[in-house]
Amino acid sequence: MSITREILDPGLVFLAAMSVSTVILMVMTIHRPFVVKIDLQREPAELALSMVACGVVASLATGVIAGSVLVTGVATLVTLGLRFGLPRLTMAGAQQLAMLPLGWIVGTAWTLRLLAEGHMPTWMMVLAVIASVFSAVWLLVSFAVALSRQALMTHREWQRPVEPADPLHPRRAPKVSIHLPCYAEPPEVVIATIDALAALDYPDYEILVIDNNTKDPALWMPVQDYCAKLNAGRSDNRFQFFHVAPLDGAKAGALNYLMKGGFVSPDAELIAVIDADYFSTPDFLSRLAAFFENPKIGYVQTPHDYREHEESAYLTACYWEYMPNNKIEMAGLSEYNSAITIGTMCIIRKQALIDAGLWAEWCLTEDSEVSVRIRALGYDGIYLRETFGRGLIPETFEDYKKQRFRWIAGPVQQLVRHWRLYLPIRWGGSPQINWWSKLLELQRGVEPLLGVFGTVFGFGSAIVSVTLIALGEVPTLNLPTPFWVAAWLALVGTLASTWFRYRLSDCHSIRDMVLGEIARNSLTWIQMLGGIAGLSPRPLGWRRTPKFQGKAAGMRALKETLPETLIGLAHIVLIVAALALRKSDTDDVGLLVAMAAAASGIRFLCAPLMAWLSEKRLAALAEPAASAPNFPASVKEAA
Repeated sequence: MSITREILDPGLVFLAAMSVSTVILMVMTIHRPFVVKIDLQREPAELALSMVACGVVASLATGVIAGSVLVTGVATLVTLGLRFGLPRLTMAGAQQLAMLPLGWIVGTAWTLRLLAEGHMPTWMMVLAVIASVFSAVWLLVSFAVALSRQALMTHREWQRPVEPADPLHPRRAPKVSIHLPCYAEPPEVVIATIDALAALDYPDYEILVIDNNTKDPALWMPVQDYCAKLNAGRSDNRFQFFHVAPLDGAKAGALNYLMKGGFVSPDAELIAVIDADYFSTPDFLSRLAAFFENPKIGYVQTPHDYREHEESAYLTACYWEYMPNNKIEMAGLSEYNSAITIGTMCIIRKQALIDAGLWAEWCLTEDSEVSVRIRALGYDGIYLRETFGRGLIPETFEDYKKQRFRWIAGPVQQLVRHWRLYLPIRWGGSPQINWWSKLLELQRGVEPLLGVFGTVFGFGSAIVSVTLIALGEVPTLNLPTPFWVAAWLALVGTLASTWFRYRLSDCHSIRDMVLGEIARNSLTWIQMLGGIAGLSPRPLGWRRTPKFQGKAAGMRALKETLPETLIGLAHIVLIVAALALRKSDTDDVGLLVAMAAAASGIRFLCAPLMAWLSEKRLAALAEPAASAPNFPASVKEAA
């Protein structure tokens, strides 16, 4: 064994073991979000125990004691440097972040060394170099993203608000204009939303319901009548209804209609936006309005959350796919003053919205887009992870995909339009948006495109590899034992980290976690399409999410996932070919190709599985014994 391998082999195993030990330390330290219990006197001992344990594993797996000791020392120094250089981190958080640069260095060097020792062809070395250079360029962004998005898993101190504020005295409470846009919605759902808003424990607010472009009067007239009924006997005309057709600009156009038309009360200082299916809690305004006493605050956002998801595997899968982002990652962005608005259950300072130029009718994510322009004016935003309202999950997998298409294409559109704001100040970038926010906004817009590149690059590399293996152009490669030990440890570490992320999102069922991962992977194809579509200079059609009870579509639902199914089957063909072409049981090139193809292909095959789960639920609801959704009594009376 060469001197290089005597260091790199232990390093590979050490870092894989470190991924497991890091999660163990996190579980010991973080009891629930924002509740971190640390004994500063025990931290050095815990770090020492963690590092020694990883070093022992590395030495046992490789038989190289000196190299294991060296790697242990380097990893310890990097972790301590991050822990004291970023004092808000826990020791486990410092370990988590230390693995990023260490993993790139060891992984790149180990791979290139192995290929050179195996006398692999030039094309394979070129691919490895391209991949390493690409990952190096993205390393800085990845570090910043991990530091912010994983803050609830890695931090022990918080500088930004993490809890709602105490209610203001009624005399100090600013007036809030609540905007409720809807289009072709079930009237009983909209009425239930209005009822929830009518029950708010806040002294001064109005509700403006705007229905745009709904053609069937049977859908919007009951809502209009209900608002008139609620206003009966009131002197403040609190509930106002508008039906406008035609009106361009989808949801943004409807919200702009209220602002431009002078329908908002002149004395309203805040604008709240509620989607038509969201049942808000009574304290939604009373516990958030106090933040706006700080003139720097431009908006406050609370999570997307959902109701009635326990009834089926499909809805449960969707729900737990949503939650880690809404409960963990978005709260982390807020800690680094990079919170965004996400379209519902948010409150915005009216003057900030006006100064920013109102809502962008060209963007599929007009909600997050406006937060960029508001921050460019010098305002701050806050995201709180506490739920203040729950909506409905899309009934069908097709609608679930349409929703995600908007959420992916929109940030790419934002990047195309606003990239100059994210440049350094000396190059004309916004002086009001901090560099951290610039980096994170860049990442939001580029990430879908990287997903496209990574999938295409990986699939293409697998095809080339299988072809060249078949032609006998690839030498036999026998991967050493440390690789397989590291691979299994890394898998355990990844699964443990995923489990902990779900647990912090309040998910405690392994079944629900698995369903959430199936839902997350099922969106791979539509996210790729959304990323590409966001680059188009042409306006993209706004794909709404229906709120009506879905109907089973049978084979049509599976046809909607035909691209994903075909891509998944193509990966299976590659797996079979790579394994069949192995020269011997000790030839690991084909095995590596098969493993990579399996990891990629399973993502696409999750889509038809989700479509089937959705159809199974809808078919059950269509049975005569199926019960109708329950709505509040007031809704039934109004309907």
